[in-house]
Amino acid sequence: MSRAYEAAGCAPGVALAPAWRPRRPSDVEPPVAGDVVAGVEEVAAAVHAVVGRLRALAASYRRDGATVSAEILEVEALIAADPTFLDDVVALAGDTSVPASTAATQVADRHAAVLEALESPELRERAADVRHVGRLVSDQLSGRTPLAPPAGPFVLLADEVTAPELLEHADRVVGAVSVRGGATSHASIVARSLGLPLVSLVPVAAVDVEDGVSVLVDGDAGRVVVAPGRETARRALTRTADDGVAARGLPARTRDGVDLTLLANVASAVEARRALDAGAAGVGLLRTELPFLDAADWPTRDEHIRRLAPVLEVLAGRPVTVRLLDFSNDKTPPFLAGRDPAASLANFLGDTAALTAQLSALASAGTGVELRVMVPMATRATDLVRVRHHLVDAVAGGVLPRVGAMVESPEAVANLPELLDVCDFVAIGTNDLTASTLGLARTDPALVTFRSADPAVLRLVEHVVLAAAGADVPVSVCGDAAADPAVLPLLIGAGVRAVSVAPSRLDAVRTLVRASSAADCRARLRAVLDGDDGVRRRVRSGVVGGRHA
Repeated sequence: MSRAYEAAGCAPGVALAPAWRPRRPSDVEPPVAGDVVAGVEEVAAAVHAVVGRLRALAASYRRDGATVSAEILEVEALIAADPTFLDDVVALAGDTSVPASTAATQVADRHAAVLEALESPELRERAADVRHVGRLVSDQLSGRTPLAPPAGPFVLLADEVTAPELLEHADRVVGAVSVRGGATSHASIVARSLGLPLVSLVPVAAVDVEDGVSVLVDGDAGRVVVAPGRETARRALTRTADDGVAARGLPARTRDGVDLTLLANVASAVEARRALDAGAAGVGLLRTELPFLDAADWPTRDEHIRRLAPVLEVLAGRPVTVRLLDFSNDKTPPFLAGRDPAASLANFLGDTAALTAQLSALASAGTGVELRVMVPMATRATDLVRVRHHLVDAVAGGVLPRVGAMVESPEAVANLPELLDVCDFVAIGTNDLTASTLGLARTDPALVTFRSADPAVLRLVEHVVLAAAGADVPVSVCGDAAADPAVLPLLIGAGVRAVSVAPSRLDAVRTLVRASSAADCRARLRAVLDGDDGVRRRVRSGVVGGRHA
């Protein structure tokens, strides 16, 4: 019998495949032969094996240029190698005479509970990594053999889906469902990087499913359907890019002849290759802060080059917009802990050595691309002027890249005239613009992409587009809302003609654009802004012009 569950969408997309569970959430695994109280040497050997496995997997991803995925695995290796973890497992096993494998999971749960009690959402999400390490060490100590996944594609179901599980099975996993977790978890970051739909916060019953049963994962709608009927599956899958692959050689042109430029948001060489394969014209947002979220200090020039070079090599000859370090909100490294996250740009621009290190690296590594430098969270012309001044020194007489602003707050919109005077381009970041306009935190579960369809946000977007056009400054949208089938038509209606989205969403966006009419999009935007409740309801349901988007 088909069963549907509401969920929190953590990574977009839709997938349908047989279920597979590495373990049941309700399983209580009994000790196995040889699973006895272990001493320091036995536990240390198990930890060493787990660390080696994680580091080997990390190395393979680093060789492929997937820096973010590699560093997530390396973080778990560091957790496993923590001497405190080893000491606590040995002490618990010795004091209570429980099997060492049980001690490993109990200690991990205890350490995870400490993290989950912290105020930082990002640190709370690290609890999942700690619990996963505990399970790995427990399996190693007990001699328990991990279950083998199916030979073909599958949807991974777990009480807590982890990043290493997704990476280990990246060749076959097509989607994931998790009871625990959130959008800032390492699993969610990896799922978005791999283009896998992931949902979380489902009831246990949603993952307590027999292996092989069909499961539909809808990361866009935040929904899971176990054993979906044929019509339910068909409706969901028609919203994906199934027929988009065949259209990759065609322009993203509306039925009435309006062209959109499709760009990609990337952070690694792997994502860059996927973007080009999916027909991206270039990169509208290259995130540079993700490799340094655990950094102990501002990255050096050489560290920037090591991260940038593999990505830019893939994108040779293409336009690439590189966002300067954006250590803000839920992306704050340890060395900036305690500082005001709202002052992220001021912290960066105020440290001349940090700023010149990144600009010099860009000047060196970016000679093979059509480089553009974007300033995040910019609100004043002086932000752009300072960057351009140091960039002139960095290129040392070479070609000066274009410099632009990422408009992400009502304050930036209010100061748009002075920004446009010094900008070569503008990119609208709908994630932060929506959050700041509606008074939501970046980690608020209510901050879904559909919230960008709020009239207050759309009015700001339209204002930026019209003002930029009047100043002859190109404008694009690079927030997640640009890939939302309910929001994209409204952006087109507001005059947006360039969008940058995740590589996995390019085909779906192209398909939606080609099925749309710019005139209809304009009429629809006006209806939303004029308070037509009927149109707002249709926007919320994702229905466009009588058809599902």
